[in-house]
Amino acid sequence: MMQDNYTSKGKHLTSTERSLIEKWRKEKQSNRQIAKRLGRSPQTINTEVKRGLVQQMDTHRRYHMVYSSEYAQRQYEHNRKRSIKHSKLDKQVSETIIHYIKNKFSPEVIAKVKLRGQVSTRTIYNWIYQGKLGLKRTDMLYPRKTKAIKKTVSSNPRVYGKSIDDRPEWINNRSEIGHWEIDTVLLTKSKNSVLLTLTERSTRFEVIRLIEAKTACAVNSELLRLSQEFEFKSITADNGSEFSRLSEVVNCEVYYAHAYASWERGTNENHNRMIRRFLPKGTVKTTVQAVAHIEKWMNNYPRQLFNYKSPIQMVMGG
Repeated sequence: MMQDNYTSKGKHLTSTERSLIEKWRKEKQSNRQIAKRLGRSPQTINTEVKRGLVQQMDTHRRYHMVYSSEYAQRQYEHNRKRSIKHSKLDKQVSETIIHYIKNKFSPEVIAKVKLRGQVSTRTIYNWIYQGKLGLKRTDMLYPRKTKAIKKTVSSNPRVYGKSIDDRPEWINNRSEIGHWEIDTVLLTKSKNSVLLTLTERSTRFEVIRLIEAKTACAVNSELLRLSQEFEFKSITADNGSEFSRLSEVVNCEVYYAHAYASWERGTNENHNRMIRRFLPKGTVKTTVQAVAHIEKWMNNYPRQLFNYKSPIQMVMGG
């Protein structure tokens, strides 16, 4: 029966259709006529005939190229086998990814460092989203959150010292080690212990300490101890009251970011997010040992910025 419309693109020819093509070719029908009878595009038939041509000798011992449906079907099946991509997700790769995801590594670092480019970052994300690793989106480091409520800036902001606007360009461009960003990380809304975090701007080296409260006294007491161990050439803080007296204990310039402008201390903020991988909001308590483990993990974590060297490697000179 003649058909007036072509079938949808992408539908493969069947073995039966190939047998009909061979039969009608022997009856001297044109490719266009065959295409119409099968409801296929003429180009589909042209391509199919070229793929299925074999050399055949006639009764006069002369060779001709003719279409063979059996040969065309074998070629089709062979090409289909070759076109199927074999998944790289074997047992070893799967166990490696799951292990490092549970140890708070990002898919990017797993792909680039732990799997040494065997698979791409996007492939790991796809495997997670498709459920092939037994993980969920909530297992990701930073699941999407609801949009934060926009805060309004006070008309009378607190001023504890020099503005970040006065910070020299040679500090801004991170050309020298020894310039730090400081913050506190709350574990709960109750008045419990908090984390004091300092991030060195050039190497991304992290210092984390558990202090008794979010107060200027507690911050200064810990900072005084740290100043015996680390060199502070400058410190950049936010306008929290706990940082109002930093200049009393450090012999360096202290700069204050604008209110509600966390991006001005972006390095420190990003590191605080890494800490949240281990201590999410609502963590009732933690220990000095647990905090030390997080600090060590962060300072040994490969960074794309440094061609996957860690902060500790940058401090040690690469």
